[in-house]
Amino acid sequence: MKIIKFKKIFFLFLILIFLNSCSPLKSYSYEFKERTIEKIKVLLSNIPYIKKYITLYPAPKELYSETENLINELKIYKANEYFKDEYEKVLSAWEKAKELYQSKYYKTAEKELKKVNSMAKELLEKVKAYKESLRNSALKKYKKMEEVAEEVLRNTKSEEKKLKINLYLWKLRNLIDLENYSEFEKELQNPPF
Repeated sequence: MKIIKFKKIFFLFLILIFLNSCSPLKSYSYEFKERTIEKIKVLLSNIPYIKKYITLYPAPKELYSETENLINELKIYKANEYFKDEYEKVLSAWEKAKELYQSKYYKTAEKELKKVNSMAKELLEKVKAYKESLRNSALKKYKKMEEVAEEVLRNTKSEEKKLKINLYLWKLRNLIDLENYSEFEKELQNPPF
């Protein structure tokens, strides 16, 4: 009987050592504990007489506003047109972080906001680089077209034709400035000469 108890205790001891050495389980249990404590604190902070004794994790206001600004920049740069899948991932992670922040789960929200912030920065850099490459490509094509137009302008005596060519070049420059590259490509295919 004592031998069986000893075997059981020894077996349990080995299992505990094994589980203790599993770092993913340790980190998961730690995160679970932190989330649970945070949820309890938030619940208790909603009770009128108890909330003065509860201190919540400080709100990451700067990180929240910085991330919100990055999301707005992504919208301004029209990231959804160029990198739709990545943009949707960033937006869904942003919504999750925003919900946590508004629910006063500030510690968890801070972790999520850091992730969203880095994702948004990477995507913004990608979009800027892509737009810059489109602009450089359009400028090269414009320069070539401008050289051809200058040659045609030297050989043309008709004022009407010169005016059409100058208007055409002006339109191409404006399309580049407006970053309307699809329309620029269409116009590039139909020169007036």
